Amino acid sequence: MNEKRMLLLSFFVVAFLMFLLAGWYYFSQQKQAVGVVVDRDYDYIMKNDPIGQNKNAQTDYYTLVLSWSPAFCERQRKQYGNELPNSLQYQCGLTQKFGWIVHGLWSQNKQARRVTEHPRFCQGDLPKLPQELIERYLPEMPSASLLQGEWEKHGACIFDNAKDYFEKIKNLYRTLKLPNYELSRNELFKWMKSNNPQLKNAYLGAARNELFICYDLDWQVMDCPSSRTGY
Repeated sequence: MNEKRMLLLSFFVVAFLMFLLAGWYYFSQQKQAVGVVVDRDYDYIMKNDPIGQNKNAQTDYYTLVLSWSPAFCERQRKQYGNELPNSLQYQCGLTQKFGWIVHGLWSQNKQARRVTEHPRFCQGDLPKLPQELIERYLPEMPSASLLQGEWEKHGACIFDNAKDYFEKIKNLYRTLKLPNYELSRNELFKWMKSNNPQLKNAYLGAARNELFICYDLDWQVMDCPSSRTGY
């Protein structure tokens, strides 16, 4: 009887040690991935942006843009193969399992018919954000380049500082229930409205593997204009 107990105890000890080892490996990989994504030049240069600046356009509403990460990462792997850029490692590396993430929060003009007619780069070309700030918001927007670029292009048209912009994104994101599997556009709209009462009567938008939720200037959900454009 004692021998059986000893064998059972040994089994649990070994299993526990293996669990600790697996946890250590996973978190070390996570830490390494964070290091890769922030230990590079993630600054966004306005003069290199293909769309450019528009600091004179009026802001009439906001659009929260969500992206289905598995589809995005699949496209990147097809494009780059085993040469995935450092800027994509944290989001699309082998240890990552993101679902719906935030692409950005955009300041929009209701009269705009082209991307260039929306507010963009309202504070000009801004300096690189601190690494500590970038790391804090990687769970919602898992790329340093994405965080930096969205702040300069869009966030600076809404808030005076990046922290307020990212906090608003996090708060909006966390109010939403999101599916953890891929759906067709119509199925996605139905799921979102069934599981998020605030969206029940709202007209949502979508393009490719992205979902658009629109807010008025008081941050209340509104119908997304059918002619909505943005980038």
